[in-house]
Amino acid sequence: MTKVNQTKSKSKYSINKSENKAVFLDKLAQLTQTPKTGTFSDAKNDINKLKKRARSKFMTNSYTVHLANLKSPLQKSYNNTIYGCSTTLLQTEKKITTTYCNNRWCLVCNRIRTAKMINAYMPIFQEFPDKVFLTLTIPNVPGHELRATIKHMIKSFRFIQNKKLIRKGIKSKGLRKLECTYNPIRYDYHPHFHFIVENEAQAQEILLEWLKIYPNAKRECQDIRKCTDATVYELFKYFTKIIVKDKNIYIKELDVIFQSMKNLRVYQSFGGIKAVKEEIEDIIAEEYDYLSTKNEAIWKWFECDWVDCETGETLTGYLPSEDLKKVFKENMRY
Repeated sequence: MTKVNQTKSKSKYSINKSENKAVFLDKLAQLTQTPKTGTFSDAKNDINKLKKRARSKFMTNSYTVHLANLKSPLQKSYNNTIYGCSTTLLQTEKKITTTYCNNRWCLVCNRIRTAKMINAYMPIFQEFPDKVFLTLTIPNVPGHELRATIKHMIKSFRFIQNKKLIRKGIKSKGLRKLECTYNPIRYDYHPHFHFIVENEAQAQEILLEWLKIYPNAKRECQDIRKCTDATVYELFKYFTKIIVKDKNIYIKELDVIFQSMKNLRVYQSFGGIKAVKEEIEDIIAEEYDYLSTKNEAIWKWFECDWVDCETGETLTGYLPSEDLKKVFKENMRY
């Protein structure tokens, strides 16, 4: 831990434990690397885990402050991410407790959400010996049509699942995920579904019915392929790309996507698989052996790391690379 030049804060931070129960994440997969065999690293090095969280917080604040400046209907939620999510860490011995915003544009929350979903669904999918990865798309749409289009896509799949397949005596089983990306060349949006389905026969039937509903959707743009455990991991990573292929961050277009997805589920299980809530707990506690040098401390977020309010020490020593700082300084597009 190193010191930074900063005026000491006398503010106090406390959590009412009678109202907010701390939730431990010991059983969650630690997302330190992409699994190649279906197993996950336990992240033995606590400092690396904390540095990755600092990096996620730095990146999230870097673009979310621009989203908040749009003064869109989501402005309050954007500010909650900037000023309320993992902003203050309360340390008691080796345990750190903090609050989370639970917003989809937050990379800190997405890491926790990803771990939660993988732990819940991976054992189920490992019981599917012939599981496949199905992608369903439709033609791109302009921003003003995006929310209505997404709602129609969700409704269409429910119709396929609950009417068409049942009439054929087919009970499909799996998980549906919604993704949406922005195309800066065409200035439009690409909502699409990814599925993990029990077997190829079920996927083929879903695809057949999908093309009946969306005849303008090209067959070659749909895809069915073998699903591995690594594929499952990739499925849970994000629902939209913050940085697109041209290395730019399109702020207004991201806001359109987030507004269009408000109160809609990204993940939806079907066929008897129990649904898992996408939300994470308001307060989460984790233990780090790295923190053994202090009994208690209050850490406040400052630019790119958490700083001890009493001593001025930084928690992780994380510093963003020059390339990363350049992206968030020069590649913002309105």
